[in-house]
Amino acid sequence: MNRKVSRIIRGAAAVCCCLALAVSGQIYDGTDTVIKPVRTYADTQSDLEQKIKDADQKIKDIENEIAAAGSNIETTKEQQDNYWGLLQATQNKIDLVNLDVANKEQEILDKEDEIAAVELRISDTEVRIADKEIQIEMLDQQNKNNLERFGQIMHAMYITDSDDYLSIIAGSADFYDIFVRSEIMKSVNEQNLNFMHQLQNDIQKLHDDEEKLEEDKQQLKYDKKMLEQQREDLVDEKTALDEKKKYYNDLNAGYWDEYNTYAAKIQDLETRQANLQYQKKVTQADREKAQAALEEEIRQAQLRAKMNTVYDTGEWAWPVSPAFTLITTHFGYDSWRGGNHGGIDIGNSGMMGANIYASKGGEVIVAKTTYIPGYDYGMYVVIDHGNGYQTLYAHCSAIYVSAGQVVNKGDCIAAVGSTGWSTGPHLHFEVRKDGVRIDPLGVVSMPQ
Repeated sequence: MNRKVSRIIRGAAAVCCCLALAVSGQIYDGTDTVIKPVRTYADTQSDLEQKIKDADQKIKDIENEIAAAGSNIETTKEQQDNYWGLLQATQNKIDLVNLDVANKEQEILDKEDEIAAVELRISDTEVRIADKEIQIEMLDQQNKNNLERFGQIMHAMYITDSDDYLSIIAGSADFYDIFVRSEIMKSVNEQNLNFMHQLQNDIQKLHDDEEKLEEDKQQLKYDKKMLEQQREDLVDEKTALDEKKKYYNDLNAGYWDEYNTYAAKIQDLETRQANLQYQKKVTQADREKAQAALEEEIRQAQLRAKMNTVYDTGEWAWPVSPAFTLITTHFGYDSWRGGNHGGIDIGNSGMMGANIYASKGGEVIVAKTTYIPGYDYGMYVVIDHGNGYQTLYAHCSAIYVSAGQVVNKGDCIAAVGSTGWSTGPHLHFEVRKDGVRIDPLGVVSMPQ
């Protein structure tokens, strides 16, 4: 009974031991050999890296679309500005044509005033001519009355049988001459004779005035005709200006249509650009979430990677040749980036392709060879050194190790490059303690 209990106790102890080893990350096969567990985190890490890669590619595609939209906006704005210039130029022409039309309209009004004035003068002249004709008619009537009176005198002389009657008749050319030459006429009242002379003069003057008024009237009619022709010419000029104005207005309307079309296009492009910016923001948030998950996965991988194992008890080694000691960016806040820098950048000239060495012995837990140009670390290596320490070597041009490989201090693990978000060949070197970045110069000494 005791032996049976003893066997059960020993079996239970063995099971507990195996469970303890399994929980600790090791599997016991019944011998003194410890078998490494299968690292299932690699699949998760690969998935997260692929998500980051996909997010980076999507962000880059979105940024290209944003840039293209921005370029289209600039081009469209330039085209819109061209039409604005055409609108301004055409509007200036329209303003000038409107001014010319207004001037022509005023000239037409002035010409119509001149025509009205001439018509008034013609009417006044016609009234004056009519008045002259009335005066002439009245004088003619007076002249007839005087001739009748003369006839009565002659009749009286005939009845009295005057001796001078025949001689007067024989030597006279006409009645007026008889009247003048006759001795009988000499006995006629001198005032009456003067009146008849004055009457003849007045009649002649009235005829002369009438002829002058007729000439003035004809001249006024000619002036009126010329003014009417000038008015017609002005109306034709105004019509031409109206057609010119219509042409520019139609042209301007077309320009406005084009301008508004480009304005709508710009609005659509800006809306698209805003949507793309939103998509980029969402994608960046997803990427940051995946990046944080990857960081956590790496940290968990470190915790699972035999943290109590010390791979190398010696000092930390400088990760590149001692000839390269120029630190272009230190650990901590960096004003150029507007944020914290998680490591140091070693960036001497001539470093492209130079060897990168493991700063201490350990196990490679990340060896990333895929990347998107212009983003993040590019190609990089992460080594777990045990006791919670890890180092990261970024922007490599080549990777010489793979995940799960154990390396010694000083082993060549990669080559200096400029992959990812990098402004030139350099090594971005990080040291992490329990998943938190610390200043590398706090553990690694720079060569003297």
